[in-house]
Amino acid sequence: MKYDIIKQISSGSFGTIFEVMVEHEEDGVTTSTTKCVLKELTRIDPLSKERFEREIKILPELNHPNIVNILYWNIGGDPPKFLPYYIMEYLKGGSLRKYMDKKFNADRNFIFEPTWVISKVILPICSALAQAHSSGVYHRDLKPDNIIFNDDTKSSIKVADWGLVKGDAIDKESLELTTVTAEGQIGGTPGYCSPEQWFAFNKEEIDGRTDIYSLGILFYEMLTRKQPSPYNPNDPFTMENNQGQLPLPTSRTHLSKRLKVDPPSKFNSNVTAQLDSCILKMIRVDPRKRQNSIWDLITDLDMLR
Repeated sequence: MKYDIIKQISSGSFGTIFEVMVEHEEDGVTTSTTKCVLKELTRIDPLSKERFEREIKILPELNHPNIVNILYWNIGGDPPKFLPYYIMEYLKGGSLRKYMDKKFNADRNFIFEPTWVISKVILPICSALAQAHSSGVYHRDLKPDNIIFNDDTKSSIKVADWGLVKGDAIDKESLELTTVTAEGQIGGTPGYCSPEQWFAFNKEEIDGRTDIYSLGILFYEMLTRKQPSPYNPNDPFTMENNQGQLPLPTSRTHLSKRLKVDPPSKFNSNVTAQLDSCILKMIRVDPRKRQNSIWDLITDLDMLR
């Protein structure tokens, strides 16, 4: 397998993403070429490399139409200073984030229609998560940037950039594998990351419900143009809790008291009271008060259609 880099798509502290043209060979002869995406790990500390290798090993097992496919990978060392990388399918529809920004910037009054959001975005993501969760795999960094449209029709999506932890491997060290913020912080992306993941109150609570929380924030944002702030990730009182200076029940009580989220229907008249209830339940601070599983959420959403 050979590839030529066409252009750099993006770059961050974790790695660099390129658009590439891949040559497929048979018996040493090029049979076809395909446009693909190459993700190269540039942050090669042990935790980052372990996260990268987990993604490479687990993603091919999640064979699902709404999960991005990895086609080829190299974990480094061939030749000696080769950076780890993998090549995945190219999805030309762009990210949900870019689509949302385009729509919102073009019309200051634009809001997505709930039926379209549920059928084209939320339920397909739920289907992908159901496949992953059944294998004990949780994304833990769901956000519009990681939802990619297959093509320009915007009729189907795939979930990319999986921050993977499997089964009982969840602990403080493995949580650090999905750190995408400042050094030393635990969890995913501010605004989308669940409080139990961000503060690591209790490792037993980092399960499928943390993905439900992030999906609820995404859902809310698409329908309202706004992102709720149900807890303050920089609150000194809460950070003290994270350091074990206060018991868990006190920290939850404190967070719950801070929670004040307007129902989506306040900003979108097409949102029903039932949909309000579903979304607000998804983003409850206490994971025990959300839907118990992604399958429960799918049932709730199916009843709304």
